[in-house]
Amino acid sequence: MNVVDSSGWLEYFTGTNRANLYAEAIEKTESLLVPSLSLIEIF
Repeated sequence: MNVVDSSGWLEYFTGTNRANLYAEAIEKTESLLVPSLSLIEIF
């Protein structure tokens, strides 16, 4: 399982230099967990 918090999502969505560190975990949706608090922080 991969857990991605709000900082990882912000890096991924904004396409920063560190986005590639999170891309693999985020794009493997079958093993992705997103804390509900992270959803609230991002949206």
